[in-house]
Amino acid sequence: MSQEDFNTVRGDLYAMDKRLALLEQKVTQIDTNVEKIASALGWIVKITGGGLLTGITAWIIKGGLGG
Repeated sequence: MSQEDFNTVRGDLYAMDKRLALLEQKVTQIDTNVEKIASALGWIVKITGGGLLTGITAWIIKGGLGG
């Protein structure tokens, strides 16, 4: 293996290492974004469920079907 081949391999390894670091950073960022979306969806479900229960309770208190 000549010095030129060695330098080429070293450069390729450096480029691969750099690309791997960038990909790891992107995966971490995507994971954080997914967690934020899941949290927001959880709040939406809680608020919707609470509103539904409040509506059903109000309907029953007003007399339901017999009122």
